[in-house]
Amino acid sequence: MRRDRISRLADRRRLYTNETYDQARSQLRPDRQPIPTPPTDQLHFEAVLWHEIVDSRGDFTAYPFGIRRVRPRADTIELEVESERRANEILRRILPSYEPDGEVHGVPALRIRQRTEKGIEVHQCGRATSAWLTGLSARAWKRIEAEALDNIAELAWRPLWKGPADWSEEELAFEQCWNTGEWTRNFRAGAWCSSGLLRRVAIFHTITPADYVSGYKGLGIRGYDGLGPVRWCLELDHRRGVHYRQQQLVDALTDPEFGLPVTRAHHLDPIYLPHETKNWIRLDDEARTGLIELRFTTINYTSLQPDSKKAAPHHQEMAETIRARVEAVLAS
Repeated sequence: MRRDRISRLADRRRLYTNETYDQARSQLRPDRQPIPTPPTDQLHFEAVLWHEIVDSRGDFTAYPFGIRRVRPRADTIELEVESERRANEILRRILPSYEPDGEVHGVPALRIRQRTEKGIEVHQCGRATSAWLTGLSARAWKRIEAEALDNIAELAWRPLWKGPADWSEEELAFEQCWNTGEWTRNFRAGAWCSSGLLRRVAIFHTITPADYVSGYKGLGIRGYDGLGPVRWCLELDHRRGVHYRQQQLVDALTDPEFGLPVTRAHHLDPIYLPHETKNWIRLDDEARTGLIELRFTTINYTSLQPDSKKAAPHHQEMAETIRARVEAVLAS
């Protein structure tokens, strides 16, 4: 049995990241948080990545938002993507391109800094930012980028990530117009929560027996000043007969050593009926800048049944993976 403190910390970190034991242990330092909070530029960058990853999910995924494993470090983060299909969705969403009417799609000034056998590293020009996308072969990442270029060409857009090594004129204009106002200030005030969820995304895989996790950035709600906190609505869908493990998830998110600085927020919108919010849990911080809204539901997924003839081949394979994962969580 592992008894030393570093070993115990490594085991606990794995619940949040889904790293291997050796990977988790190698990142622990006596003078650093077990899951470090990144510097400001990196924090804001990860908040944007989290937003895009949550919004880009288009189908069932075996792991939360299609991220098999996350490796948070002091100044970068590695996201191991579960499949080529999911990698395609994410990369197409974040790579910037310019539409002739003046709109920039994707993350402004995002560039691919490195292409290695490990994966690809992306960053934002002129800012101390970094994120590694891994989980696939170098050939697969090259193929996905080529497909993104083909898609851009069909739309008659310009791929800005293949352009200058600094911000393009189009990106600078777009940033000035859309990313300097009150909404951006509000989003950045809650970036600690967005980045924090990305750095701990595996808890929606290791702690809960949910079959499927999805979510979105919600609008402001009553009871808060101004725009209110940055609100992440996370939906945890369970098959019938599976217990939610609500308290275990709340305990993980509020853990003083590994979690986020949030506590129960008992306020609920009066526009919702009590039975609609029966299995909702809200967590926010003392300054009211970030809000995590956990919604636990029970749904009968016919596509997850072994004898389903309507499920596509990749759904059948996904169903087997999800069933195996839920059984493992319930057995733990």
